[in-house]
Amino acid sequence: MVLPDSINSFLKKIINISFPSTNFLPEEEQYVSPNFIEEANMKIVEGEEEKFAPVKVKSTSDEVKFEAFLDGIQRTVLWRRIPLPNGAIVPIHLAHIAAGVIIRSRDGKLFVDKDLIASRVLILGPFYGINLAGSKVALPSSVLSDTSLKTFDLPTDKSDEWMICDTTFKGTNIDRESQKKDALIGNLLFNEGLVRSRAQARVSTLRHRLEFAILAKFRSKYPESWILVDGPLYFIDKWRKNAGEIFKKILGRSNNDFEEKLLYKAVGVIKSHRLRPKRPDLVIKIGPNERSLVSRLIFEVDIKGKHREDDEVGYYGGAHLTWYTRLRCNLSPPYGLTGLIRLDVHRSTFGIKIIDALSPKNFNKYLPIVDGITKGVWRERWPSFRKGYDFKMASEPYPIHQVEEVLKSMLMSRRLLASFQFS
Repeated sequence: MVLPDSINSFLKKIINISFPSTNFLPEEEQYVSPNFIEEANMKIVEGEEEKFAPVKVKSTSDEVKFEAFLDGIQRTVLWRRIPLPNGAIVPIHLAHIAAGVIIRSRDGKLFVDKDLIASRVLILGPFYGINLAGSKVALPSSVLSDTSLKTFDLPTDKSDEWMICDTTFKGTNIDRESQKKDALIGNLLFNEGLVRSRAQARVSTLRHRLEFAILAKFRSKYPESWILVDGPLYFIDKWRKNAGEIFKKILGRSNNDFEEKLLYKAVGVIKSHRLRPKRPDLVIKIGPNERSLVSRLIFEVDIKGKHREDDEVGYYGGAHLTWYTRLRCNLSPPYGLTGLIRLDVHRSTFGIKIIDALSPKNFNKYLPIVDGITKGVWRERWPSFRKGYDFKMASEPYPIHQVEEVLKSMLMSRRLLASFQFS
């Protein structure tokens, strides 16, 4: 890999003041997110809250047929450790992220559109805090930063664009003064778990932005196609202004209404359940051909790091509708969490302008599309399921797995990342 001179110089500076981590296991493989841990402001819009029992999915003429599938992946490794004058030994991470879409042709075959795949390489560390502690690692001004508007855009060369991420502060706002309360400076640099958690959360945030850049490109080419997305459609309101500057050029809309076009006919599939439903005891009883009642969700809960360290959280720009169902499960109870998924749909897909007016009394007209989306997702499950063996296969749509395999082939291996040297 040929590196830009500025990246070469920066990596050389880090290597000169650090030592290798010798840790080849990716960070995301060292932690399994727990289930049903995050409370959120949810309001049931389909039925009565005290009767939050599974309901049968009905046949409908509105059954959705997905024509595209989007996924993003990340591989994050602890690359080097920098010893500081105060005694702290601070981890520096490298990460490779990629996002892409697979299209389904009219004859049912899946193919890759080369214009709808992109990747970036990230260098992550609390560099401002490291400099304050006395080890000088000045950031090059000519390299893409995680505070740039361009993080919402596709890489200029479509692949392996380098980015430097200062994880001293939470989030990617360019105004750092308001974030000094949680800054990784002084004694907090001794907290390796916190440093690593924030790096992993930042990678997740930037990977999701890359996914949305791909989604915007897809929507500009296929404005009416249904697309199944791995993960939540978590576009939060505080990103609206910055993202609008980028997406309005791609989507041809003003920066005030781009979200309605971006997330239209997109369905997110969430497999790891941070969002605690109203009645988790009833949700885990969802069986074949069933789903939960539909709820309104206005707050993002799914983008976290290790140990519940958040990086970018906030309210959605427009409320979402969400419900649980199951891709695959045992033939008889108990079903537990096997194959349980949550579907996330933006209000624009239903043609809803003002979601606050929704209630169990007027939601009936949207039930055909709810059931149509649910049945459409069921059609994408694996052809067979090895009962009691492969939990991932039970909850992952087959085409999403194919996108993941394509993207994995693009990433640097974990060993290469962990032992990366400047050229």
